[in-house]
Amino acid sequence: MMKRNKNSLLCLLLMLAGVYAGCNAPVTTEPHAETEKNDTGFNADGWTAEQVLPDELAAWQLLGDGKVASVMGEQVSLEETGQSKGVMLLSPRYYEGDVVVRYKALALSPATVFVTVLSAKDQSGDQLTVPGNYDGTMGFWTSETRNYFFAFKNAPHGGTPFITKNPAAEKQANAPGQDGMIAGVYYDIEAGREGTKLWLSIDGKEVVSMVDDSLITGGHIAFRLRGTAGLPAIGLIKDLSIYTK
Repeated sequence: MMKRNKNSLLCLLLMLAGVYAGCNAPVTTEPHAETEKNDTGFNADGWTAEQVLPDELAAWQLLGDGKVASVMGEQVSLEETGQSKGVMLLSPRYYEGDVVVRYKALALSPATVFVTVLSAKDQSGDQLTVPGNYDGTMGFWTSETRNYFFAFKNAPHGGTPFITKNPAAEKQANAPGQDGMIAGVYYDIEAGREGTKLWLSIDGKEVVSMVDDSLITGGHIAFRLRGTAGLPAIGLIKDLSIYTK
């Protein structure tokens, strides 16, 4: 009898402390976003998957005023430095056909805006020529090349997530609201083009999409970070997979 009373008292103390739900109460957990079904309709069956290791990603071409490094936990850090106008990592490979990029992204500063670039190439031909003096500015991507821009965590730039076809924002789709992304949290990102559809999903939820009937059918992949109001961008990327068919 005394033992049961001691257990009841311990239970009450734990309840008051807010660390116990109650004697004999079932334990419940919320599913992590990674377990939620992706609603973009993308099915990886039949696609060729390329896993890009951290050291491989860190060896992509660094563009703009910044630095890149592999850091603890299989992560790659990308950071603006100096008088940066944007920092980027450009894939050494040219990807033909349909392409989907999946990775985890974490902003280390609230000012950071992320961009994934697909199908980047010159306005004519099937190559991408980056000037030797390129300083990270957006103008090169919006006026001198063809590409698709997928922007997210875009609140610091006063906008919502969007997809833009360049040059000159030939076609654009904007999300109706913010994506809710904050600094210090990893999010699952998926940017893809299959057939005429392009989409951006975050944690398995499609946030913006568009249809393009005159596709840019091949090109390089890139990641871009940019800060705002004089505050530099810095972020982490990990678990990068690229799907093609």
